[in-house]
Amino acid sequence: MPPSDLLRLPVDELRSSRLAELLASIDAADAADAPLLTLLFDKAFSGDAGLQLLRSAAVQEALRATALVHADDAIRSFALVHCKRLAAAAADVSLLGASGVLQQIAVLVSDASLGVSQRAVGFFVACAASAGALRAVLDHAPSRTALLAPCAAAAADPAGGVPALALRTLALFGEIAAIGDAQCAMCEESGALDLALAAWRGSDELVRLNALEVFALLARVPRGLHWLEAHGVVDDLLAQARGAEADGDAPMAEVGAFAVAAQLCSTCARFAADGEVASVQPALRALIAAVSPSAGTAPGDALAALGLLHLLLHAEAVLTPDELRDKHALASALLKSTAAADVIGAGAATVRQLREYVAAGPFAAQSKAEARPEGPLTL
Repeated sequence: MPPSDLLRLPVDELRSSRLAELLASIDAADAADAPLLTLLFDKAFSGDAGLQLLRSAAVQEALRATALVHADDAIRSFALVHCKRLAAAAADVSLLGASGVLQQIAVLVSDASLGVSQRAVGFFVACAASAGALRAVLDHAPSRTALLAPCAAAAADPAGGVPALALRTLALFGEIAAIGDAQCAMCEESGALDLALAAWRGSDELVRLNALEVFALLARVPRGLHWLEAHGVVDDLLAQARGAEADGDAPMAEVGAFAVAAQLCSTCARFAADGEVASVQPALRALIAAVSPSAGTAPGDALAALGLLHLLLHAEAVLTPDELRDKHALASALLKSTAAADVIGAGAATVRQLREYVAAGPFAAQSKAEARPEGPLTL
């Protein structure tokens, strides 16, 4: 029976006598069928009864052997949407591991389709909301190996650099680590964070900027901050700041590196009672003093400039047309101010970005500032 006819059937019939036909329709589907199949699966797997059906052996096998390996990107994507419903509980994650579905989702983090990869990443981030569910992921050896395979390949051949797929994995673990100390500890234990150091200390500037994005995520939690300090990253940033080139193009002059410093300070203030966090404060004070772009700029002014530029150069909220015009007018005025140029650094890449935004007009599209694992800088 074609999907259009199946869709007309009562939901109880879809879940019982017609289930085999429903699952068989996946294999025969193509891109044109994806919207109809999405409606059909939404109907069949809705509610608690549908969730229980997702856990069944028949559906798990169809997901593993058909939907998640389907030739069409849209079919793989909608299969991942349904898998995500089983990401919250450790027992469900263990079920996915036992059925082979979890390992296949891990493989899809490196999928050729960025959209599919994004959904696979979203699944694992959803798992990480619960420390128990994340532990179930990392305790399942085949899935853990599949997740870390790009990182392992990069570590085995340091001369080959850090490939884009490894950066996807690195960004995924950075986002997971930022959820909390327990999650950060598991990411550290897995070895995924070791690649961050290799990326940061390599010679490829784009890869180094990817590492900075991950460091900004790690800096959100006390354990991540301590990891950065213990592995010499704070010292690296300080050395980079003190040796930044006068033309403003060195990585420390980029907003991404300032964002790491700002996040480190925010976390240090928020968790000041934590002994390990407090021990990092002297190094952070030296770092903030060093990032001031001129001798006459106080560290506080440097951080204030960072906050303003962050708002001007990125889309942070839905603004009205009048608010967008006001924002653009502020950027225009900032460019005309010699005092502002002294604080930012007249030759900084940030100033070039500001000029581009002003030239493009108040309604120009702007990217989100939040670091996102699905879209690292080199992809």
